[in-house]
Amino acid sequence: MEKSERRPIPLAVSLAGLRLIGAGAVLGLALAIPAAPSQADPPRPPATSQDQPDVAPEG
Repeated sequence: MEKSERRPIPLAVSLAGLRLIGAGAVLGLALAIPAAPSQADPPRPPATSQDQPDVAPEG
């Protein structure tokens, strides 16, 4: 079985490829993050009397 010849990849080309992959990852995260908080927050229950500020009793 013959070994396939590997051509060396220039450093500039590999760095450009890594930058492109990194830019895609950042773009994907930027698009995914704004949608997350609206789905992650549970609905809040309506305010009850416990949520009101305490008033000192007169007397």
